[in-house]
Amino acid sequence: MDEFEIIDRYFLRGSYPTGVVVGISDDGAVIENPAGEETVLATDTLVESVHFPVGTNALDLGHKSLAVNLSDLAAMGAVPRWALLNLVLPQADDDWISQFSLGFMSLADEYDVVLIGGDTCRGPLCITVTVVGTLPAGTAITRGGARPGDQIWISGSLGDASIGLGIVQAGVDPADPDEVWLMRRLNAPQPRVTLGCSLRGLASAAIDLSDGLLADLGHILHYSGGLGAVLEVSLLPVSPAALAVCGQRAARSSALAGGDDYELCFTVPRRHEAEIEALEKQQDHQITKIGEVCADEGIQLTGPDSKHYNVTGAGHLHNWPDGG
Repeated sequence: MDEFEIIDRYFLRGSYPTGVVVGISDDGAVIENPAGEETVLATDTLVESVHFPVGTNALDLGHKSLAVNLSDLAAMGAVPRWALLNLVLPQADDDWISQFSLGFMSLADEYDVVLIGGDTCRGPLCITVTVVGTLPAGTAITRGGARPGDQIWISGSLGDASIGLGIVQAGVDPADPDEVWLMRRLNAPQPRVTLGCSLRGLASAAIDLSDGLLADLGHILHYSGGLGAVLEVSLLPVSPAALAVCGQRAARSSALAGGDDYELCFTVPRRHEAEIEALEKQQDHQITKIGEVCADEGIQLTGPDSKHYNVTGAGHLHNWPDGG
């Protein structure tokens, strides 16, 4: 099966909605932007043995490769519109590609995302997705808008994915429902697109949590002018499954430093607190206030158990050896 057969069999749709002038199968895609809107682009690469373990389910990979990109759009308040997919495959395995495309296209359909192009070639398994979203001009939520006194909020629960990764790395096929649920949180994250769009005009800054709360909140604080934050450890949203599997202290440690949750962390001026509380009632997940932005640089943990947790060296960064 060659690259064009893969496109035709698994990714080509019969027609395109309004806004797509030229889609997949041409040298490039042509799209129309709605009047008065700006374009938001995001891209992520997933590499086998770096971002996901060898043998990860193809259905989950298809879902996750798109989900992590939609999460970036959600953090900026953008509506997802279009996607491009680059697949590097060690072999053209029909069953694998079928399951991957099912996971990818099912999530795309859920959010009305149209696949408009991409590329395929042979090599070690690597997936790159680029997404395009739109939003009203001047309404994008960035990492750099937080101010001292702003409240810090989190969607969903934190630490689940890193605990799930530990279960996967243990090499045991779990039968416990809590462990299975935690693995699903790792392999099939749910992008908070609806929440992200609703935060336009309310949030002063936002980021999606891919590298862990401490690391990613640190980006907001850095790009907002070198600010700090005070977090109440007891308010960290941890799931019942995480508590059942590893206990409160380990669950909270994972909530602080674990990555791959793809929840939203956002800051909100106090005057919008009631609106955020009302917004939670419209979501299918919790939204939790966990702290406050302050003028003094650095992240401080407060609460009776705060001494048990470390705020340094947390989060994941890709590093390369120095050339010489």
